[in-house]
Amino acid sequence: MRSWSLLFPIMVSLGVAGCDGDVDEAAVAPPPVVKLETVSERATGQVRSISGVVEASDRSALSFQVSGRVTEVNVSVGETVVAGQVLALLDRTNYQIALDSARSQLTSARAKRSEAKEDLDRKLALIDKGFVTQAAVDSARAAYDAAAASVSVSTSDVERAQKDLDRTILSAPFAGTISSREIDPFVEVSVGTTLFEIQSAGDLEVRVLVPETIIREVDYGQPVSVSFPTLKGELFGGAVSEIASRAEAGNAFAVKVALVELGDADIRTGMSAKVTFNFQSYLNGREAFLIPLTAISIKDADLGAQGARSADRNRAPVFVYDPEKEVVFKRLVGLGDVRGNDIEVFSGLAEGEQIVTAGVAFLYDGMAARPWQENQ
Repeated sequence: MRSWSLLFPIMVSLGVAGCDGDVDEAAVAPPPVVKLETVSERATGQVRSISGVVEASDRSALSFQVSGRVTEVNVSVGETVVAGQVLALLDRTNYQIALDSARSQLTSARAKRSEAKEDLDRKLALIDKGFVTQAAVDSARAAYDAAAASVSVSTSDVERAQKDLDRTILSAPFAGTISSREIDPFVEVSVGTTLFEIQSAGDLEVRVLVPETIIREVDYGQPVSVSFPTLKGELFGGAVSEIASRAEAGNAFAVKVALVELGDADIRTGMSAKVTFNFQSYLNGREAFLIPLTAISIKDADLGAQGARSADRNRAPVFVYDPEKEVVFKRLVGLGDVRGNDIEVFSGLAEGEQIVTAGVAFLYDGMAARPWQENQ
């Protein structure tokens, strides 16, 4: 019993010594390796690319302004036309009859006006001699005024009948290409029914839908760049020509971009295009850096705000490496927009500082660390 009592303290001492050895070994473990990036890239403006469709700058839906039966259709889809070219005709018979009738009524009204004028002149000459009464003169003047009014009405009827007759001819308002045709001979058409669509042969534009989050940055005449999937490697210039005042589906606004200096490029209506906006006024004179998204803790960041106007309200932590102390320090920075795999930082960082770009979820403020080397 005595020998066992002497052995027990020795075994406990050895066990304690063993545990101390494990603690010492963990304490001297090397600090973790972190991947760093130097803060240097500056944001020069927000760049957004939006897909759209090429359209003709001048497009018009054509229809007859009078109803009737179609007698001729002179063009087909895809055909090129010149300004004033006759596209289709209506039966003119009834409209010609109406015009002839109106002209006859005008001739009759003019004859009655002439008779009334002669009667009035005659009575005005006789009243001074006392051969007619003032009442007779007043009656003659009233008859003349009525005849003159009838001539005016008949003249308007002739002009209206002539216009209706002219409207049986549907002509191209400008030179272009017939993009659609919804008419055939011997078919009855009503007023205002779209029969053709014509697109101008010259200027082209691209229609895009701009999200409400950036529509305020779009302005008339703003220069943009335009590319086409079918024209690899080619870039064309453009300028904003129209901005819708109301949003369409998805809270997006229709914006039209006029294409300029296309040269001999084979660009046609209906082709897809990509319009790139560079909002130089987006920063409002403020300085911003671009850092990788992996440098921030996504769960602690609010990425919903748009740009510098909300940067002071959106903050998230990054870890800045101190090479002298060989530790990382947690720092809050002001965030802006996400740009691809990067995010704008408006405050909290200085050029030349090094930030951790991987594994930030496992770091804490003041933690010892060593930079990752390519050969490690």
